[in-house]
Amino acid sequence: MADVKFCHLDDAAGLAAMREYFEHDNPDLRLTLVHVDGAASLESEHGGMRVFWNFRGSGEVHVPRGFRTQEGDGWPLPDSYAPEPIDAQFAALLGTVKQGLGTLADAASPPVRAILGKHRGDHFIGDYAGELWRLDHVPRPWSSDSFVQESIERLFLRYRDCGWSVKQSDSFEEFRAGDQLIACAGDTLRVRGRFSCLAMENGTRRKSHIPQVRRLRFLTDTAGGCNPDFDPFRRLPLTWYYNYPGESGDGLNWVNSHIVNIPKETSPAHFHPPTGIGGATGIPQREMYLVLDPQAYNLNTYGREASLIVFPDLRDLRRFRQIPLHHGMFIYIPPGTGHRGLDALVNVLTIPGFKPHNEYYIDRDIYEAGRGEVPYNENHLGSRNFASLDALLL
Repeated sequence: MADVKFCHLDDAAGLAAMREYFEHDNPDLRLTLVHVDGAASLESEHGGMRVFWNFRGSGEVHVPRGFRTQEGDGWPLPDSYAPEPIDAQFAALLGTVKQGLGTLADAASPPVRAILGKHRGDHFIGDYAGELWRLDHVPRPWSSDSFVQESIERLFLRYRDCGWSVKQSDSFEEFRAGDQLIACAGDTLRVRGRFSCLAMENGTRRKSHIPQVRRLRFLTDTAGGCNPDFDPFRRLPLTWYYNYPGESGDGLNWVNSHIVNIPKETSPAHFHPPTGIGGATGIPQREMYLVLDPQAYNLNTYGREASLIVFPDLRDLRRFRQIPLHHGMFIYIPPGTGHRGLDALVNVLTIPGFKPHNEYYIDRDIYEAGRGEVPYNENHLGSRNFASLDALLL
């Protein structure tokens, strides 16, 4: 079993060691640190898709006329954006689902209602891929009516072409901690300000399926994962894209990002198996924490200290390590490593993404192995979702 690696991004030697380990484990990817102080241009370095995650400071990014985005289901976009009209076929599909709300299973109702909540008059605002991920984790059928069930399933084939708004004029727009930028081969992003980004580039990916700019303030909170509460801080700049017909393996996904405030009361101990799922081309899921400052979003820590509990050997859950987390740290969690974040605001990055049905909960196993003397979450003692750890670790 592999243990986690971590460093503070201000530690040049630690970052160099982390980069060497990361790029050996992910040979198609390049990890860099980018500091901006003044005016600058952000570009691809290796002709691929390069993603920048701001973890400190703020500035502005130039957003041109014609820029299309699926933001706006959080705070409304500025008046310089115009939502695209909803097409009649999709509107009819949503109407069928809305009429069938009374037929939904209790667990399916929240994500379906969240999708319908983005339908506003003649427009549909925002990205609902995150809600599809939640829905996919609810047992089927989602509806007792077969026609409503079929209509909900058809939503999985429409999420990429709905919810767009278009910029009507050129201007610079504010760019904050936690926000995300993307530059591909031939792209130049004009920025100004004072901020620091962790950047990751895939040299084999020439285009991005995600818009170049994603701002947390324009994204809605989506409960799930380590914060399933009714009032979470959990926003998804780059979430899992489900395969369309003809796509296979991990599809469009090579990295995902979500920013989540992880309270210890809701955070489950879990792991992602060391064997890939999703077809022959699927790769095992690696997970990373980029630790953010909760004060940047006025989140009250109530004096709690952020940390990460790690179980490096899933066959001996009596062994654990607790790592204090501080703003600016970067943690790399290999597949097959148990972990649980506590009271931390983090940008959770995963390669190739937050694969559906690829998270296995172990609080019950920790409790039984440690006889109550090893940290576990008593609120998740009923969350065991597999028959045998050994079967998953082969």
